[in-house]
Amino acid sequence: MDPFERDRGRLARYKERREFYEGGQWPGRPRRRQTQLTVNSARALVRKVVSYALPDHVGFTVPAPVLADQDPADAARDEHQDLPEGATQSARSSLPDLVRARRQADDAQANRVETLLAELLAELDADRLDFALAIDSAVLGDGVIKVTWDVAAGRPRLTAVDPATLLAWWSPDTPTEAYRFAQHYQLPGQAITTLGWAASGALVPERLYPVTEDWTGERWRVTVAGQTARDEPNPYGWLPYLVLPNNAGGSQFWGESDLDDLIDVCRQLNTRVSALADILDLAGWPITVLENVDSAEGITVGPGARWELPEGAKAYLLNLLKDGGVEQHVAYIDELRTALHDLAETPRTAFGESGRAIAGAALQVELQPLVQKVKRKRRGMASLYRRRNAMLLDLVERFGGAPVGGLRRTVPVWPPILPNDREVDARIGVQLVNAGVRSRRSVAADLGEEDPDAEMERIVAEARHMAALVEHANPAQGSEQGAREAPQEATAHTGAQRGDTTHTRREQRERRPSSAQTGATDDNAA
Repeated sequence: MDPFERDRGRLARYKERREFYEGGQWPGRPRRRQTQLTVNSARALVRKVVSYALPDHVGFTVPAPVLADQDPADAARDEHQDLPEGATQSARSSLPDLVRARRQADDAQANRVETLLAELLAELDADRLDFALAIDSAVLGDGVIKVTWDVAAGRPRLTAVDPATLLAWWSPDTPTEAYRFAQHYQLPGQAITTLGWAASGALVPERLYPVTEDWTGERWRVTVAGQTARDEPNPYGWLPYLVLPNNAGGSQFWGESDLDDLIDVCRQLNTRVSALADILDLAGWPITVLENVDSAEGITVGPGARWELPEGAKAYLLNLLKDGGVEQHVAYIDELRTALHDLAETPRTAFGESGRAIAGAALQVELQPLVQKVKRKRRGMASLYRRRNAMLLDLVERFGGAPVGGLRRTVPVWPPILPNDREVDARIGVQLVNAGVRSRRSVAADLGEEDPDAEMERIVAEARHMAALVEHANPAQGSEQGAREAPQEATAHTGAQRGDTTHTRREQRERRPSSAQTGATDDNAA
């Protein structure tokens, strides 16, 4: 039985969509002397949307363990509850410091894992694979990658997989999660021997052999030309394939192509543009019309040609461009283009065709359909990225011995969808920091800093270094500045104490019963 029998419709759809994306958009065979122009708007629209979704490198943050996000007072209270009743007061008083030290250690570990993941993704050329995966998902409806461990290289491996070679099985209770994958492909005999799936000399080196990899959570089975080459426990404990379905429903495992809504409009656009090309071509070589002439024998058309026509006959050139015929074709083509952009949720402004200079809020409103489409795609990509990164960190810890510390959770840091004014963003960030409503770290991340924590450490180190240089160059001035700062700190401390006392008195007054509650007069209440 053909293993792909149940997926014939899906595989046929993959073939049709790929051919259409690559330019095979004319159905059937062309007629004699028929002009067939292909304006491949479908490919331009798909690439444009993916370019907006992935305009730059996607960064990832690794959150520290839950304790690092817990309030120190709550963490200290939890630690107090764990202490025995006979614990000393000094041990209890040192708990906040212990919690703070553990929190700093967890943050440092998360930063190290974050740097390790960034270096690993750069080494694996993940940005290029991500773009290709997004293109496959938009064109075919599904994109697939495979995450495995390369024993020879001693590192993980990311591989793009043709979804037409993959079969999946899932439970009705979990239609979006597969419990089994089977990949069918072909390899030359030499490659199969190198992988250790056949004995040396058993296969013809240049000949292609069918290979099937069958994966479940418990087993991994490889067959070559129908013969079992490997059958062993799954070395990872999870399935190495990740599927990115495009616009998949809640009960669907496979997605749908972005081209489904564009095919008819694209074909009609190609037909109308080809017809207009024929009209312009004929207008460039006009047709000579002779009226009331029995025969055109001996009449030649060319520069300087002279004709003798009988009485009542006349000759003229057929004008195909009169009466606004071309304008009607152009208007119809423009309507088709508008419908195409509407269906693709990609306004012409995304291609720089707004016809006017717009920016800021006006640009965001103009491109709002595209922004919404990009956000939908990013939600699916974020889910795949989280699982991919968890697999990579699991592999480097289990097989590579990297000090990951069991951390697996990552959060993507997306580049901005629309172009922004960095100077304006920086000015707004400074205002938010000065107002105390946003941290310097968050503003640095908003401005595109890949490692805000490391940048903050460099800023602090640079400030200390500059202060040390100033103090070394002018020791007297440094002493005077320290003397000036000491009274200011004392005054600030006294003001803070006074503010605390005032705040305490205010709370006491607020807790005191009112005259309406006690029945006392205002004077007595005062």
